[in-house]
Amino acid sequence: MLVNGSELVKRLVACGWTASNATDTCFQYAAEGKFSELEAFIRQQELLFDDRREYAV
Repeated sequence: MLVNGSELVKRLVACGWTASNATDTCFQYAAEGKFSELEAFIRQQELLFDDRREYAV
């Protein structure tokens, strides 16, 4: 997996993903060699998670 794979998994878990789903997703992107796309996907998830928290009551 990626050198910083555990960090990427932790970032997804911080967005509410289960560890299992986060790991599977990172492995899938890595298996396809889509490392920059994985980073972009995780950043998108972080932005969506932050946005949802901002409007939660």
